[in-house]
Amino acid sequence: MIIPADALADLRAALSAERVADDPHILDSYAAQPFHKVEPGVWVHRPIAVAMPENTEEVIELVKICNKYKLRYKAISTGWGAQGGAGFDNVVQVDLRHMDRILEIDVENRTIVVEPYVTCAQIQAELMPLGLNLHIHGAGSNCSPLASATSHMGMGFSSISMGYAPRNIMGVEWVLPTGDLLQVGSIGSGAGWISPDGPGPSLRGILRGWAGADGGFGIFTKCALKLYPWAGPSEVNVTGTGMDHLDVEIPENNSFHLCVFKDMESYGRALYDLAHAEIGYIQAKVAPGLALAISQFDRFKLTRDNENLRKMVGGFSHQFFICLQGNSTEHFDYQVHVLESIVEKNGGSMLDISQVMGTPPGAMWWMLVRNSLAPAMFRPTGNFYSTLGGDESIASALRQDIEGEKLKEGFIAEGACEDDFGDNAHTLLYENGLFAHTEELLLFDHRNREQGEKLKDLSDTVMREIPEKLLGGGGFSFFAGGYAHDYLGPQMDNYHLWQRRIKTAFDPDDLSDSKYFINSEGAELAEH
Repeated sequence: MIIPADALADLRAALSAERVADDPHILDSYAAQPFHKVEPGVWVHRPIAVAMPENTEEVIELVKICNKYKLRYKAISTGWGAQGGAGFDNVVQVDLRHMDRILEIDVENRTIVVEPYVTCAQIQAELMPLGLNLHIHGAGSNCSPLASATSHMGMGFSSISMGYAPRNIMGVEWVLPTGDLLQVGSIGSGAGWISPDGPGPSLRGILRGWAGADGGFGIFTKCALKLYPWAGPSEVNVTGTGMDHLDVEIPENNSFHLCVFKDMESYGRALYDLAHAEIGYIQAKVAPGLALAISQFDRFKLTRDNENLRKMVGGFSHQFFICLQGNSTEHFDYQVHVLESIVEKNGGSMLDISQVMGTPPGAMWWMLVRNSLAPAMFRPTGNFYSTLGGDESIASALRQDIEGEKLKEGFIAEGACEDDFGDNAHTLLYENGLFAHTEELLLFDHRNREQGEKLKDLSDTVMREIPEKLLGGGGFSFFAGGYAHDYLGPQMDNYHLWQRRIKTAFDPDDLSDSKYFINSEGAELAEH
């Protein structure tokens, strides 16, 4: 599909000719989105144009032009896969890379205001000298915290102490699907970026809900985020490159620990004890097969193909990494003592990761603080896919682990994905164990059409089978789109009816690309 000439002229008049493109080779570069696109191939829909606004005013004009010509639009900032690309044929891709400023850091009130293309790594570099840090979501420090907080998921290694990304929102500037501007929180009352809720009902649930709308509900141009204390140095001395060659000295009153347990039951009890103790700065389970695959692929292949080595590595399945940080020596020593007591009580062991994986503890500590592990997921096979994702009690997360592993073993047996020993890869606690998050990650090669064909029904399989085996909780399939809501909604209080009414009220013409959200009433349902 080609953009109408009048629409293209209006966009160039509003933004400038240099920042609006319809060249096929440029459009194709935005359509190459193999991540989280499990059907065979690399391509999503090619956009009909790419527009690069520089400020909120230009975003408003752009959205109004799309409304005038009934063109869909889809915003992307730092990007991370198919959910950032066009879901239909008549979509203007809104690339926010020119909106890359840190607008304000309020040290006293521990808040920061950013635009969409600012990355977590940029922010962290500015904050650490001030004794502050931010929650870095699961996609990693190379990605936008605004995108996560307003539009997509929000879990991360630091969730145990810094929460879930949308809970850190302190205010949002939101260009609605119609082109109107809405400031959510105290900023909308002229009181500054100090509260996510202003007078009257809160809009945070409407603007993103649990998982976020993935660009299907307007465009967010500014966001204020809550910040957290950092008791480490103002600058961490890091030398070397790569996971096996980083040289990092863990600072005073900081530590990294690998805690291993004999079975799921003792591992689960330890997680509950950790939650009750309210200790920990960073925590997560990263399954041993996955950890080997992303750090030392040659060793991973050797282990996978050797039955005895495989059994040995399988003995480390029930474990978690944890980083402790103390505001003083006494505070730090107390946390270490409590952690040791929890591990001992539940029959576990605290191991030296350099003896298990060959990765130095200092390197692992820094990669967790920086959250630079996520991009390494692409190293073994070129791509991966994530399923489950239901945030519930710790017990529910562990049941998801068990059922998810069974499901995944079937895909491994069919050759649909890499054999990474089948174990769940990613489980972590939110807010000192108030609830837990788990995912089942699958490594695969998107260039392998045979694997793609076998994986194309993965989301449907997880969505239909896992909820039937678990009590409570939804959200068992990432990036599923409107058809998933229509399937799950009747089983869960018909939430999809209200969600679709809200979408229709804010976006009656369904112009904010809804492939990974929910379509407006009477609008075209995206293919899945």
